[in-house]
Amino acid sequence: MANEGHRWGGSEPLWSSAAANLARKGNEVRVSVKEWADRVPEVEALRDVGCQIFYRDDRIPPFFKRQMRRLMRVPDVRLKHLREVGEGVDLVVISQGSNDDGLLWIEATKAADYRYAIVSQSAVVYWWPSDSFADRLAKVYDSATAAYFVSQANVELSRRQFGSALRNAKVVRNPFNVNYDTHLPWPDSSHAELALAFVGRLDIISKGHDLFLEVLARPRWRERNIKVSFVGSGPHEKALRRITGQLELKSVDFVGQKSDIEGVWKSHHALVLASRFEGMPLVVVEAMLCGRPCIVTNVGGNGELIRDGVNGYLAQVATVDSIDEALNRAWGNRSGLKEMGRIAAEDVRNWVSSDPGQDFASDLEQLTGSIVANG
Repeated sequence: MANEGHRWGGSEPLWSSAAANLARKGNEVRVSVKEWADRVPEVEALRDVGCQIFYRDDRIPPFFKRQMRRLMRVPDVRLKHLREVGEGVDLVVISQGSNDDGLLWIEATKAADYRYAIVSQSAVVYWWPSDSFADRLAKVYDSATAAYFVSQANVELSRRQFGSALRNAKVVRNPFNVNYDTHLPWPDSSHAELALAFVGRLDIISKGHDLFLEVLARPRWRERNIKVSFVGSGPHEKALRRITGQLELKSVDFVGQKSDIEGVWKSHHALVLASRFEGMPLVVVEAMLCGRPCIVTNVGGNGELIRDGVNGYLAQVATVDSIDEALNRAWGNRSGLKEMGRIAAEDVRNWVSSDPGQDFASDLEQLTGSIVANG
């Protein structure tokens, strides 16, 4: 796992689910993760199903860390760790939050002469690699046994950013946190209130909460019977509460992190998401599985799953005007949202299986099988 910024995030369920599936089937699975002050329960759970856990100790005082890096290049530190952990492995899987943040680990894996697969959970249109950085990315991606992305849109953007055809690219689905066969009743509409849930990490840069607050500040939304729940936690909660106060919005409620996602959808009619960039938002998949339409920006994989005006609404760009327009169409079709939710539930089950982690594990097994067969 290349993620060294968060103890556990949205990029972790795919690789961890696959690791658990592979270990239960008798495969030897080794997991390398950063060591935090407290052990991560989700990682420790992998030990219980037979995975070997290797923690990378990053608790070195900054002064000594700088001195170590002056004497030993960071890729060499990673190379040393990989050779200690990876002796005899058939395939190394490097999981990233974006499409570039695991580059040093991928380069070290390539230098150690291991076969490897790359997982990218997002791609950012606002970021563009320098020519030299793009060359490094193209080199390691082209040498990968497989490069997994969570949406076709991310594949296409990465091709442009790296200058690579990415002929080994594959699109993979993420595990979700609701019952695949769930069937929730439609929320009470007797008071004619439109109840929306904005589900996601409170991160203004990626999720665009600020754009949505500006929409709600427009006169017509102040006059309408609408309630928006911000579901989640993150680094910008204080900033978002401040903006909400500055705009004197009474329609927004901060409800915090919720583990019971189905419980959220029992009392909300639709998902809203004003993202500036995405991979394939898990919250969209979960909302649709729960029979709720989605009002989202057309970024990342959203347009691959949302049929505008059929199972949800797409704001074509992440701007206040575009989001306002999409939300206004949803408001005008309040009586039809239940039927859109029914269609959304059908569409998403044609798009994702009941066990994406098992699907990914099976694909990795096929890769390792071909590696062994080819020597």
